[in-house]
Amino acid sequence: MISRRGIVALLAAPLLLPAATAGAQTTMLMGTVNYNERMALPQNATVLVQLLDISLADAPAQVIAEDRITGAAGSPIPYKLRFDQNLIKPRRTYALQARISDGDRLMFINTNRHAVFAGGRNNTRILVQRVDSQQR
Repeated sequence: MISRRGIVALLAAPLLLPAATAGAQTTMLMGTVNYNERMALPQNATVLVQLLDISLADAPAQVIAEDRITGAAGSPIPYKLRFDQNLIKPRRTYALQARISDGDRLMFINTNRHAVFAGGRNNTRILVQRVDSQQR
């Protein structure tokens, strides 16, 4: 038989969970990173796709989510960004950034802004441009 105190303790236990755990709503953005050059990526290339809060012009962008892909041979390269929907605030501006690096050397980066949460689909094709090979 459970005492009154035991029942109260059982009923109160869920209230002790962190609020972030209870209210988390995982959302996913998917798409591909594409480049137009006819070439395979180096074996140790890394593709980095980030969801950024770019609302403040005089501050660094805040990273909401990122996907780091290794072992991609060529274009298109699929990505998935999982994040807590509660991190997305009204009246803020969000964008996707993609880059491909070979070690410390940047090879490709997107040059056009890819705004998200503006009523479009959650499946985005990001076109990256080759970085000038003279810049090392």
